[in-house]
Amino acid sequence: MPRLIFKFIFLALLWSFPMLQITIADNTADEECTNPEADIPHSVLESEDEDPKCPSRPHIIRCAAQHLDLNKNNKLDRSELECAIDGLNWLARGVLKVIGSVDSIMKKCDYDDDGAISIDHDMEHTRDTCLATCFKRRAFKSAFFPDCDL
Repeated sequence: MPRLIFKFIFLALLWSFPMLQITIADNTADEECTNPEADIPHSVLESEDEDPKCPSRPHIIRCAAQHLDLNKNNKLDRSELECAIDGLNWLARGVLKVIGSVDSIMKKCDYDDDGAISIDHDMEHTRDTCLATCFKRRAFKSAFFPDCDL
């Protein structure tokens, strides 16, 4: 019962404060811009009309590649995901509990179980399990890259 109340409170917070800006430090401000889509297959990044209340999966994938893939290898390694989550404040970490722990995210998104979520391979094969709902995509975006417009 307490777990249900906890989830309800975070769901209410997320929907009550849609403009809540939760950011993490971005150390790439001084770096030259690169094309994050250069090596990512078109099928993963298909354009969809963006609804601000429900970001598309391709949009989230592009933003994750740009903001969370620190070594730019087109994979989100477990350590990169842990680092990103550790950089969030307590409220954002609580909201992300709805998505799941790092282990849960890796289980749902790392199709080939190699310890990294590859943008081109894993994301193509995990459409039904990884960031499959509007709510999870919105929570992920608001936590890690609220201003991403890729």
